[in-house]
Amino acid sequence: MSAIAAYRTAILALLSDATNVIFSADNVDQALRWALAEYSLRRPLIRTYQFSVDASTGIHSLPADFITRHITKVELYNADPDAITECAFYAYIRDEQWIIVTSREVAAGSVLQISYSAIHQVDGLDSAAGTTVPDADETPLETGAAGRAALMRSLDRIETINMNKDVVAMYKALGEQYLISFAQVLFVRDGVIFSPVPDMPEITF
Repeated sequence: MSAIAAYRTAILALLSDATNVIFSADNVDQALRWALAEYSLRRPLIRTYQFSVDASTGIHSLPADFITRHITKVELYNADPDAITECAFYAYIRDEQWIIVTSREVAAGSVLQISYSAIHQVDGLDSAAGTTVPDADETPLETGAAGRAALMRSLDRIETINMNKDVVAMYKALGEQYLISFAQVLFVRDGVIFSPVPDMPEITF
């Protein structure tokens, strides 16, 4: 079974909908994308990108197709790993393009090694090749996706004309339970209890 198929099966099992009667594959995939994005904020996938400096400068405009949420480190690359040095920097986006300003001028011909955070992927989701989520985190991620899907379903039901309050309440409770479990895995520290439901509106009857 492919990775995305295994995730879909596990998420639908948590939702008691193994045959996709209530939750479509699109519903499940969208919920998984959300869970991956939340997971990646707390446990980012760090990748590196090498940028060649054409002219001596301290201001470096990265290509427009360089996309990330955060740049975490900038280093002056060297073939000798022991000779790689970290550069003080700050980075910002202007006109949808990342700009890095280093604390000192970097000589032409040098290479900056840029570490940045990326969203984790599941093989087969949105044409991703390979899964980056550790095996130990698969179950929490599936739980988070199931929670998101259940809460979205409760909102869909409450916004329809022929809504069933019992069904709405059931999905709301299930979604909150799963999302609290997901949040606890990602956010809980010693002596701290974390139990919000991320970016979901309150549902009242």
